[in-house]
Amino acid sequence: MSFNIKINGLDKLQKRLRKLGNAVQEEVAKKATGRGTAIIRDEAKAIAYKAPNSYKVYNSDGKGGKTCTVVKPGHVGRSIIMKRIPASERRGLTSKHIVTVSNSKEIPKGAKQIAAFIEYGINMPQPHPFMRPAYDNKRGEAKKAATKILMTEVRKEWKK
Repeated sequence: MSFNIKINGLDKLQKRLRKLGNAVQEEVAKKATGRGTAIIRDEAKAIAYKAPNSYKVYNSDGKGGKTCTVVKPGHVGRSIIMKRIPASERRGLTSKHIVTVSNSKEIPKGAKQIAAFIEYGINMPQPHPFMRPAYDNKRGEAKKAATKILMTEVRKEWKK
């Protein structure tokens, strides 16, 4: 005994699934990971240590002398950014964003180093961690936001 099953519209379904896969990879995943990362970035900015007063940073001027820059409180928090990782560095992931401290966002340069001093308590009486606590505080909210975007956008794409 043999059976033949014919499914009408299977080729159309396969085309829609392929289209949905491309849309998810190219746009939806980027939007979802970006939103989740933005939540953690905003928390890190909010909880980053702020010096009680302005302070001075001395740097070599490259000519044997030193320059002095006055740093306003909140320098590190204002330098916290979200960055999208290029495909060549993602190791098979569709989309990846990170939260980091930018050295180029504000004068003086070197916010990344100052952030490490604050996070780990280097040259300070005590550490004031903000990156890991930001992740711990907001990872659930970030995951929910990313999942919501994924579900909403996939439904939208499916209806096309």
